Amino acid sequence: MQAEIITIGDELLLGQTVDTNSAWMGDELRQKGVAVNRVVSISDRPSEIKSALDEALSRVDFVLVTGGLGPTRDDVTKHTLADYFDTELVLNQPVLDRITAWFEGRGLKMLPSNRDQALLPEACLVLPNPRGTAMGMWFDTQRGGREKVVVSMPGVPYEMKGLMVEEVLPRMQSKWSLPIRYQRTVLTQGIGESFLSSIVHEWEERLESRGIGIAYLPAPGQVRLRLSATGEHARSLVDDAMNEFLNQAGEHVVADEGMTLEEALVAALGRAGANLSTAESCTGGSIAARLTAIPGSSAVFEGSIVAYANAVKINSLGVDAQLIKSHGAVSEEVVRAMAEGARTRLGTTYALATSGIAGPGGGTASKPVGTIWIALASSNGTSSRCLQLGNHRGRNVARTALECMGWLLRELRSA
Repeated sequence: MQAEIITIGDELLLGQTVDTNSAWMGDELRQKGVAVNRVVSISDRPSEIKSALDEALSRVDFVLVTGGLGPTRDDVTKHTLADYFDTELVLNQPVLDRITAWFEGRGLKMLPSNRDQALLPEACLVLPNPRGTAMGMWFDTQRGGREKVVVSMPGVPYEMKGLMVEEVLPRMQSKWSLPIRYQRTVLTQGIGESFLSSIVHEWEERLESRGIGIAYLPAPGQVRLRLSATGEHARSLVDDAMNEFLNQAGEHVVADEGMTLEEALVAALGRAGANLSTAESCTGGSIAARLTAIPGSSAVFEGSIVAYANAVKINSLGVDAQLIKSHGAVSEEVVRAMAEGARTRLGTTYALATSGIAGPGGGTASKPVGTIWIALASSNGTSSRCLQLGNHRGRNVARTALECMGWLLRELRSA
């Protein structure tokens, strides 16, 4: 089965809002065995909406629409859909009661424009939206002798996701007989997509004949690999193939089944009964921010000293001023002292430290932009590594954080 997604809003076309909705919906549909044939972003003009619907319904049976359902004058989707499906807008009393309760529960005054959101196309099945005041709408229609469906949802991501999970996907699965689909993902770190592929190229070439799809999903510093198959034996096919991959490239794998690197690290520290501190210069607390975003990280992460200035390295971490004078803040000697200082002062099993030239300026002939030293201190001693990255500040910070966390995770797994 194929579907298409239409996102509505001039803000999308002007670049003022990034369309994350279609990516999320595409992934959810793929997991249910539905292929997304096309994603289209269009303006708020009724003629564009109708034209996009005509084209989508000529190709697929299931069309998802997001955006243009708010209370302001530029939100025209509902009116356009009523006209498109030749139906009237009627007051839906249960929806009006829900909207009224929503405003009263927040102590807010309800405006006439908010009340108008209870005016809905008579021909649609209303999908309740407990997270907001714009309801979802499900339209059954006939085109070319086939039964087809158009679903309209708010563009607010968390409202759309709630409607998809609670209303749209269950109704879709009950309406159509969808194929059994199974997928499995692993996350690799510290190796590029092409290098990873070169390690397993013979294995990769055999996948298609076995009915297994493969996808490399790269991001700075990491690559997620996904295997998928459809049919009665999908699970065994994918699991067997993934085990083969792990035998060949498992040293690069840091997380399984949708976990992030930081989630895997927090879990590994917990299993080891260990804790961690960080001393961050060029990463500016990025490692700490990633870790503390994980629920339960307080059990394994003690804290961070963001030692951006040399005075903080000296006074808060105990780095010898002479080391900085002799070798510079971006040096093996200083980053090792930072890690040891954090571990001692915060009393942790492990400590990670970073010091480098993130860019885009500040480099020299001997220490170009992208030169970053990292260190890992533990009871077994202190190790250090030098990274040579690019000149993009944001990517350098992200990759350094990932390198540090991946390094410690591997240490924990080998202990």
